[in-house]
Amino acid sequence: MGSEDERDHSDQDGITIGSIVVAAIPFLALTLGPFIANRLEPRIFGLPFLLAYCVFWVLLTPVFLFWVDRLRKRR
Repeated sequence: MGSEDERDHSDQDGITIGSIVVAAIPFLALTLGPFIANRLEPRIFGLPFLLAYCVFWVLLTPVFLFWVDRLRKRR
């Protein structure tokens, strides 16, 4: 049973086009990128390029989500 104030804040959750675009970058990089980055050579830190590419984006995703959080709180 929420109060009147909770209903008012639920309408303004801070989702903007910018936050959706920023959140979509890692998703698109991990879903569409392997079609472009599917290479065995070169190797990065001993890993095939595609595996290094995926690891890079998995590790970078929290940075993008933090950025989305900052965009949402700024509003």
